[in-house]
Amino acid sequence: MKQKVIVIGGGIAGLSAGIYALQSGFAVDLYEKNAALGGECTGWDRQGYHIDNCIHWLTGCRREDELNQIWREIGALDDTVAVYREPYFYRLVSDGNTLHFWSDIERARREFLDLAPEDADEINRFFDCVKYAECVRVPCEKSLAEMNLIEYLRFGMTMAGMGPVIKEYGEDSIDDLAGRFRNPYVREMMRCYMNGSYKAVALLSSYGFYSSKTAGIPMGGSVEMVRRIAERFEAMGGKLHRNMAAERIEIRNRLAQAVVFADGSVVSCDAVICAADTAVTFGRLLDAGYMDRKLRKMYETPGGYRTSSGFQAAFGIIGAADCGVESGSTVFLCDSFRVGRQELDHMGMRLYDYDAKLFPPDRRVIQCNILQDEDDYEYWRELYEDRERYNAEKHRIAEEMRSRLEESFPLLKDRLILLDAYSPMTFTKWCGAYKGAYMSFFEQKGYKSFTVKNRVRGLRNVFLASQWLSVNGGLPLAAVSGKFAAQSLANS
Repeated sequence: MKQKVIVIGGGIAGLSAGIYALQSGFAVDLYEKNAALGGECTGWDRQGYHIDNCIHWLTGCRREDELNQIWREIGALDDTVAVYREPYFYRLVSDGNTLHFWSDIERARREFLDLAPEDADEINRFFDCVKYAECVRVPCEKSLAEMNLIEYLRFGMTMAGMGPVIKEYGEDSIDDLAGRFRNPYVREMMRCYMNGSYKAVALLSSYGFYSSKTAGIPMGGSVEMVRRIAERFEAMGGKLHRNMAAERIEIRNRLAQAVVFADGSVVSCDAVICAADTAVTFGRLLDAGYMDRKLRKMYETPGGYRTSSGFQAAFGIIGAADCGVESGSTVFLCDSFRVGRQELDHMGMRLYDYDAKLFPPDRRVIQCNILQDEDDYEYWRELYEDRERYNAEKHRIAEEMRSRLEESFPLLKDRLILLDAYSPMTFTKWCGAYKGAYMSFFEQKGYKSFTVKNRVRGLRNVFLASQWLSVNGGLPLAAVSGKFAAQSLANS
């Protein structure tokens, strides 16, 4: 009989781990606490409109990318799935000036130089380094945590172009980067997309995904991508169990013997892959003493490893007439308003109109996202205790967003329907997301990057698949983590 593996968690990491474990000859049962799979890679329908919560852009959309092979192996992408590539990473609208981080770097360079010739040297240095940063890639064959020195050096050599980037910006935060420029609009452009304390290299490498054309949006969005992956899992013989919340893993003699579920059922197994949020894995499923020291350090050093969440509101646009908004992501200055514990004078928004199936001309959607830090999360967590006040505050902020959208883009006046508003607590409740975060820890200036092994320290048959095993984790790292967890399982 095949060895039976239980995968806990039906997000991208869990589905990926299940598929690769099936490829290695194991029998796999995957348990998801919700009715829907995908974790935060999800979307939902409201009032005839669709809200896509996750994929703003997906790394690994070029056929020649190693990551593209993983997306194809798990069923996320194939030759039938069209990929939309946006013309720019994001743009800033301020005082009648517009700046774009065009996917065409030279076009962006010219636009910046025309607006701010006084910053020519810094502008040219920045765009040169974005070009160098196009070499950044995700390790797809073996986890960094499992590589020996030779393997690590070889992998590093594939990204040798990052040398000039690290030399120039390796010690800089986003705020440091912005401070290099004299032009106020260029400064605002640099600091408006990410938290100012994050490393500047994160901005350059993210932009490099766009300029290298590896970033794209699969048609059908997050929900369709998850559906394709789940179909691949089941077609390979995997068994899906929805609405099954795991409570704990029974351990005896350093071995997982069974998983106990919230409904009282107990399922025996030969191995377990924990693909839940690691705060759930080591807060409920397993004793916290099993947590790897590197992972523990990230949790216990909030000043050095920070999380990001967001308050979001989605609006449907009435009618197919011109709404005066460009497709894609826009940041614009506006009258100040309060969200969480922050007073903000700008707002980020995104027009969803790229997919005629999801967003037909008379069902376009604008989503507004306000980044929230860990202090803001505590605000939302406390407010959530009084559900009436919590809902009232969500509605207040959404209406503030609506008024600023209409003021900045007059063609939206009286054409916006509030579809939904959601806070960091939404995702803590939905899938146990630590502090409502949509990505893993971001290491701050002066702190090291970490990658954690997929095998749980001190246990012989329990493995981890999670974006939280690496800094700056998101969908790509969740997918490769699932592969690496299955590799560790097969090699055990």
